[in-house]
Amino acid sequence: MTSWQPGQKPQGWWGQQQQQQQQQQQQAPQTSTAPVSFQPISSISPFSGRWTIKARVIDKTPVKTWNKPTSQGKLFAMTLVDDQKESIRATVFQEGVDKYYDMIQPEQVYIFSKGTVKNANKQFSSLPNDYEISLDANSEIIPVQDDHTIVRQKFNLMPIASLPNVAKNVTVDLCCVVLTVGDCTSIATKAGEHLKRRVVTVADQTETTVEVTVWQDVAESWNVPVGTVVVVKGVRVGDFQGLSLSLSQQGSIVVEPDIPQVLLVRQWFSMRDEQAQLSSLTQKNVGSGNQERKPLSVIKTDSLGMGEKPDFFTTRATLTQIKQDQMWYPACTQCNRKVTPVSDSPGLFRCEKCGANCSASFRYIISLTANDHSGSQYVTAFQEVGQSLIGKDAKTLSQLQEQDPTYIQNLCKSLCFRPYVVRLRVKEEQANDDRRVKSVIQYIRPVDFVIESRHLLNEISRYNV
Repeated sequence: MTSWQPGQKPQGWWGQQQQQQQQQQQQAPQTSTAPVSFQPISSISPFSGRWTIKARVIDKTPVKTWNKPTSQGKLFAMTLVDDQKESIRATVFQEGVDKYYDMIQPEQVYIFSKGTVKNANKQFSSLPNDYEISLDANSEIIPVQDDHTIVRQKFNLMPIASLPNVAKNVTVDLCCVVLTVGDCTSIATKAGEHLKRRVVTVADQTETTVEVTVWQDVAESWNVPVGTVVVVKGVRVGDFQGLSLSLSQQGSIVVEPDIPQVLLVRQWFSMRDEQAQLSSLTQKNVGSGNQERKPLSVIKTDSLGMGEKPDFFTTRATLTQIKQDQMWYPACTQCNRKVTPVSDSPGLFRCEKCGANCSASFRYIISLTANDHSGSQYVTAFQEVGQSLIGKDAKTLSQLQEQDPTYIQNLCKSLCFRPYVVRLRVKEEQANDDRRVKSVIQYIRPVDFVIESRHLLNEISRYNV
């Protein structure tokens, strides 16, 4: 008979039973009956140590990359809201982008942990939180079932008519109806980036309209039809062409959320008098009388454009000449620089900046002469302004000219010797070996005599006559 000694595995049937039980315990998933404890967003700080939060992803930015001499990488950011309606910005870096970007979807709920809390960079975040979260591939982001304890959106709505009282660069939310949707265009930044943008006009029950510029993915994938009530969340107030709005990186377009303001705007829009004129904030200050007019002669008398920054002013002028040759140029579809045809390859062009062959688009570059009572001035209109003045894109114009050799001549005649309200950008620039002051049109529209009459009345009232 064999005796069992301490430290020796049991033998026989009893030993086999114990081994099977141990194996089953090792294979069984380890679960805890204790509930997971989540911290409120408002309680976490750089001194919190370990923390775990449960939050809804309100929005998610596209992936952004950087390439500097000292570092390179990628990131995306999102806004998180918890059941206390507190919000915080979270940014995922480097390998964490590959791990989590596709998994994370707006409006879904996740558990976040193993991140770093730091002071918020207010240049990139408009949230009312002094801190923000940094996450990477070592952080944990776990999707969980939505138990509806966390609000879907948190809006700080403002009537459009109140926007003139808001300081520049402040971020606001609007509940409004889409009136017009512009085309998606591309612009080049000073840093050489090419951004997609689209201008959308919106209005609300205050019978006021304003233009909102949306960017990149939002501009390209826009599918919200005219007449739809939306909440434009996170738009930054600017003063371009009077008063305009730009969707911030953290901003989003929410279609008909379940809030009372949506019903209010929808009722107003369905019952409004379509013949009634709405007040426009974007065009209000551009030649409407709320912005001081100056004659063309100030370019020379006040030495405009000679400083470090360009000068801007608005004037009423008459176009007396439009240069009809070379009104457009073939441009690279990536960088908008001028391209040259590739010999022996019809339809193919060479872009020296990109260092590659490419297709080409036609972009306006129109030279004009503007006159007022003080004299004349050579001015230039580029793509968007040229299209606004001509009424069609450059490619269409070239096709019409091929069909009728007199088309451009007749068109230019019809546009000349008519009064326009024009906003100019004036800046001295280097041209070959010379430095010249160039005047570029930022905005041009035919004179609206109703608005012009108001302007004249406002000017007369300044004299207290």
